[in-house]
Amino acid sequence: MPALDSIVHLVSEYGISGGGREAEHLFQRLTGATPAVSASKGDAVLDGHLVEVKQASSNTLNQVRAVKFLPLVVYHRPSGSWYVIPAHEVVRRVAEKQRGQHTEIAFECATLSLATLTEFRLSDPDELRERTVAAAEESAQFVALKAEMKRVLEEAQQLALDSRSRVRGVLARRD
Repeated sequence: MPALDSIVHLVSEYGISGGGREAEHLFQRLTGATPAVSASKGDAVLDGHLVEVKQASSNTLNQVRAVKFLPLVVYHRPSGSWYVIPAHEVVRRVAEKQRGQHTEIAFECATLSLATLTEFRLSDPDELRERTVAAAEESAQFVALKAEMKRVLEEAQQLALDSRSRVRGVLARRD
């Protein structure tokens, strides 16, 4: 396994468009995780658990998708710190928001502040694998909450479908 310093240097060279992928690769290298089959499902698979991996260049964590109900692993590039937030805790914090980052439904896309997530900051990157698996297993106990996030996603998808249909109908009438 490459030295942590060389991997961190690789991550710090990339900008906003490629940096997230490099954080995913760094997570995979440090934990032995594999890439997820589909980014819409998650970013990595660790011991059978889908995981969302993000990179933050400031204390603001963008485009958090609580509706996925996945453990959220964050690499804070400026400090070299890792955070592991269980899915149910991501949902709990997003549930406090009035609206989302780019949408009315906060569970689809929200911002979080790392300043409010310090309890999830790892003291040692060597804990990354163990803490990620533990977060996934802990959140798996929240069966009703996971089902509710599935329902929220299905309702959002249906609303999008219905909205497109109605708007296309109005456009077709040209009134």
